[in-house]
Order: sequence, then structure tokens, then C-alpha cells
Amino acid sequence: MFRSRLRPLLLGLVTAAAMLGTTQASATVTGTPASTAGGNKAPNYWSCTVPSGYTYVSVTVTNSCSTIGTRPYYDVVKPRTGLWACTVPQGFTYTEARSTLSCSTIGTGYIYLLQAV
Repeated sequence: MFRSRLRPLLLGLVTAAAMLGTTQASATVTGTPASTAGGNKAPNYWSCTVPSGYTYVSVTVTNSCSTIGTRPYYDVVKPRTGLWACTVPQGFTYTEARSTLSCSTIGTGYIYLLQAV
């Protein structure tokens, strides 16, 4: 009897998660920037990949980046001194690091305070 009730509940949760991923992807398709970070006039944007020369400030999962299953979906931004970022791109070092849930899709990751070299 427990299994017969659990299956519809799990199906509902999966459907809700898929709808959330679709909602996030539609914001990107319209070209709406995720945010404008600090004094930098270049807005962040959501992407299925992180292009060379960029970093990301948070990550989530979506089903829009794959035809099967979920994949990471990155909040991409151009790196600059004073930015808290999930990766340390070439040409930068970091002066501080903190653990965070924002930079990983499977638990705790690290976020770095960037400093240009």
C-alpha cells in the first residue's frame, strides 16, 4: 500500500522539478539578464556552458541543457577584481575562499574572491 502512494508523489515531484527548469530556461531565451553585478555594466546571463574568459557565480540544474536528464545551468559573468566567483579564471588569483551551496549542484562547493594578477 505504501508503494502505491509513493509513486504518484514522486511523479509529482519530478514534474514540478521539470517545470521549474523550463521556467528558468525561458528567462534566458528572452534575453533577460539574470542580474548586473556591482559596478560592472556587463550583465550576468544563464548558460549551459561557461565560455573561455568567463566564470560563474552560481549553478543550478535544468533539463533544458540536455535531451536526457538534467545538466548544470550556470550564472555566467565576466571576471573582475572583487567578484565572488565559483572558479578562478586565467589571469586571476583569489584572496579569500568560502564554502557555499551556490557553486555546486551536489553539495558544498567553494566561492572565491577574485583578484586580477
